Amino acid sequence: MPKIPFFKGKRSIIDLSLWTLIEIIAGIIILSVLFYYILRLSGLFLSGQEYQSTVNNLEALSNRVKELANDRKAVTTQTTVYSITDDYILAGFSYNDNGVRTECTGESIITSRPKLCQSKSCLCIYQNTGGITDWSGNDFDLKGDAAPVKCKPFEEKIVFLASTRDSNFFGTQANAKPSSNRWPSYNYLVLYGICGGFWRSSWGIKQVSLDKIREGENIFIVIGELNKKSDFKPSGGAIGGAGAQGTTH
Repeated sequence: MPKIPFFKGKRSIIDLSLWTLIEIIAGIIILSVLFYYILRLSGLFLSGQEYQSTVNNLEALSNRVKELANDRKAVTTQTTVYSITDDYILAGFSYNDNGVRTECTGESIITSRPKLCQSKSCLCIYQNTGGITDWSGNDFDLKGDAAPVKCKPFEEKIVFLASTRDSNFFGTQANAKPSSNRWPSYNYLVLYGICGGFWRSSWGIKQVSLDKIREGENIFIVIGELNKKSDFKPSGGAIGGAGAQGTTH
C-alpha cells in the first residue's frame, strides 16, 4: 500500500487558508475603494445641492431687496426666511463704502470685491474656507486668491447694513448709517453660515427682517434676525410709521 505523506493534508489546508485569506483581503480592499468613491460622489452631490440652494436663496433675497428699493415710501419693512449653510458667507457691498470688515477672521473685504461691484451695491456669496475648524483669516483678502462665488449687483444706491452683531453676523461698525437711530448699532452686512469653534451655532434657516430707510439718494437696507427685533429703537417713528409695513413668508 502506497504511503501518503503526513504533511500533504496540512499543506492543502494551509494553501486553502492562504488563498481564502488573500481573497478576503482583496474583497475588503475592493469594497473599501468602492465605499470611498460612493462617499466622495455623495459628498460632491450634497456640496452641489448646498451651492445651488445658496445661490437660489441669494436670488430670492436680492428680489426682496429690489422690491424694497423700488418702493417709494420712506420707511418699509418686510420679513422673509433666509438660509445659508456652514460652507458660505453672505457679504453686502454698498455703492459708496469700501470699508467692509469682518470680526470673524479680522479681514477687510476690499481686494476680493469683484469689478462689477466696484461702483455698485452688491450682495455676494463667498466660500467659507474655514467653516467650524479655522477662523484665522482665509476667506477674503488674506488668502490672495479669494473671490466671491456669486454676486447680485444693484443699480440703486443701496447701503447694506446689519442690525445685530452676534454669533453669525460679524460685520464691524459701519461708516455710513441712517440719521435716525432706529437700531442700537449699524454694522456691515457679513453673515456667516458658521464662524469657527464647536461652541458656535450654525445659521441654518431663520426668519429675517429687511428694513428699508430712504434718506436723500441713499437707500439703507438693514437686515437682522427677526427674533431680535426687540432691540429696535422707535426713535424717529416705528418701522412702517412713515410707510406701509409689508410682511411676507
